[in-house]
Amino acid sequence: MTTHNVTNINVNGWSVVFNVPNTLCWIRIVLMFVSIRYFGQQKYLLFAIFHTVSGFLDSFDGILARSLNQKSLLGEYFEYILDKYAHFIMYACIGLLYQSYIVYFFFEIALELWTTMFDSHIRAISRTDKSWLHGPTFLSTTCSVSIYHSPNLRLLNWYGPDIFHTVLVLRYILINDNKKNLTRYIQRYISLDTVYLIMKCVLIFTGFFAILRTSITSCFLFDNLYRLGRGN
Repeated sequence: MTTHNVTNINVNGWSVVFNVPNTLCWIRIVLMFVSIRYFGQQKYLLFAIFHTVSGFLDSFDGILARSLNQKSLLGEYFEYILDKYAHFIMYACIGLLYQSYIVYFFFEIALELWTTMFDSHIRAISRTDKSWLHGPTFLSTTCSVSIYHSPNLRLLNWYGPDIFHTVLVLRYILINDNKKNLTRYIQRYISLDTVYLIMKCVLIFTGFFAILRTSITSCFLFDNLYRLGRGN
């Protein structure tokens, strides 16, 4: 969403809190909490469905805000925080499902948290001279991987990791389908071997972009820490 530079104190705040795009964000929040409830009840398919629907709605709040001329500072805040909150939920839940890899997924949580807190910390610094934040460094040059910033691969860089995480949940559901209800339903239309092969291919393809995002984000985080140390 576009940043607002003018504040209108005559605007009714509640009309902005519950305008169309922001109401969509509230719906996303409700869906995320519902998905957590289903995860706690070990209803993992419902967890995946509600979490995916919540993520899918993220594509529309910005479009509605622009088309209805309802862009707002609150909308920008929702846009910033809800994506991260959705990531935290998914990382934590997958870490609990695949406990052999729990360290990796909780590192993902820490990485996004550190990056978010760094941005907040920089904005809170009172000094006016922040030249140390700018200019190329060895790390910033190293982090600028062309494949990650390619316009042609932008959608894969954005949504590839999310698809990777969702398919991991679906794979866990199939492997642990003890009652075989879902398995029998799927086998009416396609063999399980074919399903597992498709999942494997999708996981390999999207997993590359998930690991790429983690690596690039880690690189930029260390670059920011280096710049912060240089700012003393």
